[in-house]
Amino acid sequence: MSKLTTILFVAFILFSCKNDKTPENKEEIAPKTEINTFKVAFDLTVLKDDNFHLYYTQDGTINFDEKQSVWLPVKGSANQQEIVFNLPEDVIPTHLRVDFGFGKNEAQSDIVLKSFKMNYLDKKFEATDGQIFNYFYPNELSTIVDKTTFRLKKVKKDQESGPSLYPQIGLTEEITKMTR
Repeated sequence: MSKLTTILFVAFILFSCKNDKTPENKEEIAPKTEINTFKVAFDLTVLKDDNFHLYYTQDGTINFDEKQSVWLPVKGSANQQEIVFNLPEDVIPTHLRVDFGFGKNEAQSDIVLKSFKMNYLDKKFEATDGQIFNYFYPNELSTIVDKTTFRLKKVKKDQESGPSLYPQIGLTEEITKMTR
């Protein structure tokens, strides 16, 4: 009798713990959507692999720090590509700063910036080519901008950071319009 009890117990455990992926359980297995995230995208050409860094603030200052930032590994390509930063859920920035590269990475070439986009809920904003510089200005210590080709260059090949852009007041105004 104890063998029969053991077999029934094992059978009960096996059948009651099966991983049921029927339509009733789809919510559990479906990937989480990013509906409420604020997205920032750049269309650009970057030839070498690197890591880009988007900083944001939520308090109206430009006191950027690591705690409020998003890292994004980027694969180099001769083709233009879109890189998208997804801010953490429910984060609404007041200012943005982007660093195009991390560390010395002396092999990194210039970066050609074609457009900048922001999306939040059903609202979108886009600036292309030279319009981008109405919303960002270059960090002059690390960045040279050719405004005819929209090319970002390092001031020195061996500098510790890549080119970086800081927010202008127009960027803050566009973020405010999108988040009202």
